[in-house]
Amino acid sequence: MFDKRLIFFGMLFFAATSWAQQVTEPRANLKFDVDTADFGTVAEGDSFVYEFWFTNIGDADLIIKQAWPACGCTHPSYTKGPIKPGERGFIRVAFHSKGFGGHDLIKEVIIINNGDERYARFKVKVVNMEFKKDLETYKKSQNDSSSLKKEKLHRRKRKNK
Repeated sequence: MFDKRLIFFGMLFFAATSWAQQVTEPRANLKFDVDTADFGTVAEGDSFVYEFWFTNIGDADLIIKQAWPACGCTHPSYTKGPIKPGERGFIRVAFHSKGFGGHDLIKEVIIINNGDERYARFKVKVVNMEFKKDLETYKKSQNDSSSLKKEKLHRRKRKNK
């Protein structure tokens, strides 16, 4: 007759040794300075570049294997080669807003490395060029009328003296 306790203790021993290997194995760990950047409002057709800086806070070399963009409008590049524990690297993201006028966007770049998977995100509100021109004209007219009002008020104060 076969003893079931022997199987149980064998499985327990196997699980304990596997867990011990995972705990003691050195591991890379990427920590961003800022993992979500807010670019505010940009005009449709504008492009910009942002660098997400990070530190390897693990105890093994960090190697970025891939940076996947959210779509064709986002082009990532990154630090190549091993990044030692405590050293810094970056993910550079170029975004082209053509075709996104009138939208609030949240875009991601997925960073796949030898430690795990991380996300660098950015938020942006893209406005149509016509809207941007109208907004600038409106702001200018508000500033001009505000300056005129201040000047008239200043003249009245001088008259009353």
